[in-house]
Amino acid sequence: MAQGSEEPPFLTVGTEVSAKYRGAFCEASIKTIKKLVKCKIQYKNNTTGTVNDDGVKGALKVGSVVEVKNSDGQLVDGVITKLTDASVYTVVFDDGDERTLRRTSLCLKGERHFNESETLDHLPLTDPENFGTPVVQ
Repeated sequence: MAQGSEEPPFLTVGTEVSAKYRGAFCEASIKTIKKLVKCKIQYKNNTTGTVNDDGVKGALKVGSVVEVKNSDGQLVDGVITKLTDASVYTVVFDDGDERTLRRTSLCLKGERHFNESETLDHLPLTDPENFGTPVVQ
């Protein structure tokens, strides 16, 4: 998942998140992480490449000028054009349940996802006639 400029390139242990569990987002915290952040780099010679974050010297932020080791072991200047968090996170939910999830199933607590996620407020739960046309066989 490409990260927005306001989000960190990866989440750290102990971070409070909302994690997807059985189709809903529930409060959880990160217990462990197997970090893997992929950086798309635009080099000075107008070529591009993708490298792991451990091969990048500089700030992990889109638009940052960084140094990257090339195949010859030399440092080459470039600019980060995209960050993708491919890390695997183990989260602990409030009830003690643990799940291992990818970054796409997590969002920072209080993030915009809560505003965009579906709520029951607009569903016709008190007016069953408006559920839709019943299936007639």
